[in-house]
Amino acid sequence: MDDKVAIILINLNQEKHTRECIESLQKVTYKPIEVILIDNFSTDGSGERLKTDIPSIIYHRTQENLGFAGGNNVGIKIALDRGADFILLLNNDTVVDPDFIQPLVDYAIKNPDCGFQSCKILFYSQKNVFWYAGGVFKVHKAVGKHRGMFEVDEGQYDEIVEVDFATGCMMFTTRKVIEKVGLLDENLFIYFEDADWSLRVKSHGMRCVYNPKSKIWHKVSVTNKIDSPFYLYLTMRNKILMLQKHSSPSRWLLNLPYFLYFFGRQIFRMIVKWHSLDGTRAVVYGIIDGLRKYTGEYGKGRLKKLVKMQ
Repeated sequence: MDDKVAIILINLNQEKHTRECIESLQKVTYKPIEVILIDNFSTDGSGERLKTDIPSIIYHRTQENLGFAGGNNVGIKIALDRGADFILLLNNDTVVDPDFIQPLVDYAIKNPDCGFQSCKILFYSQKNVFWYAGGVFKVHKAVGKHRGMFEVDEGQYDEIVEVDFATGCMMFTTRKVIEKVGLLDENLFIYFEDADWSLRVKSHGMRCVYNPKSKIWHKVSVTNKIDSPFYLYLTMRNKILMLQKHSSPSRWLLNLPYFLYFFGRQIFRMIVKWHSLDGTRAVVYGIIDGLRKYTGEYGKGRLKKLVKMQ
């Protein structure tokens, strides 16, 4: 076990969850590992406290909130500079099985055509219920879903299989893959960035794999509220950006009824069901800024305002 694994965590005002995650990583049986903590411009001093209390971690604080993509890219660069052979992105709101790394390393070594691996991910609050058992992604609608979600683990997803995308909650890859494919797309900030990275890996002839021999537990959405303007804006905008990156205008026309229904439904929900003016604006501006992709704007100024509101 000479190959070094760098584990990258992002902290943003989540000291309790990040601390519990690191404590579980300290029990990991695989060696050598290195935990790289990127404090993504926390405002509560949590990053500094974690740095002081856990001196074994490699700590870096960003000068602004770079999102999931940007924060992890900082961590990846540090990991590569420090000589890591394998890179593991891990959500800070997870707890890991002590033996979760070895099966990932073993598979990567035996299967050099594997770009990314994700593992069996169960709910933290329901230890034997699936959150992720592989990702399915419809490219021309930019729709993703998790296989097995909410099912009780009874061994039905215990086979290693190829999947459409590896979830950013836990992505395992090699130095060589990153050097070939590049980093996460920082324009996506957060949401769809894992699917985009997976599609790029597949475009290079490599596979994304679900490896159930590795296991973790996920607390799910403790960082971002799924009904917030921030979430609504980015999911709308990034859906359109993904279509522009990986689909084609002819496919958009074929799926036009779906898009009209999807975006119309989101606006209807905000106005009629939730009576949310901020939510309605977020959906509408997300659509507009997604369509502005070719101007190079991406609504970056609007995104910075939403980040500050978080």
